[in-house]
Amino acid sequence: MFQSQIQFPVNQTFTGDMGDDTFALWVAPLAGEVVSMYAVPGATITAGPGTGLLLILQNGGQAGTLTTAIGTIGTGTADTGWVADTRRTGTLGVATFAAGDVLTLNYDETGTVNTAWLHVSLGVRYGTS
Repeated sequence: MFQSQIQFPVNQTFTGDMGDDTFALWVAPLAGEVVSMYAVPGATITAGPGTGLLLILQNGGQAGTLTTAIGTIGTGTADTGWVADTRRTGTLGVATFAAGDVLTLNYDETGTVNTAWLHVSLGVRYGTS
């Protein structure tokens, strides 16, 4: 049982063409876990062979440079799930973090992708099991 069952939001909105990159989302003030994640694009991604988007939520550790995947949204290719202004829920694995860990988002485009803007939201709760 976690010490707190209260979830806190972590939100970040990106604009423009982001290209393939990894972005720092948040530095955890306390140990805890990510319990939900979703993304909303500003434009529909026209899916086809060789076109898509994959978001990988990572625990970057204290320095923010580790690439430990803790969640994903999308498949990366021929993905029809990216619809403008529509929430896309992610899949989480072991999503715990320590105080001071940097959560990062790996944004990986396949082909030509333009989301116009992208809103990413995490639900986190503090404490340890």
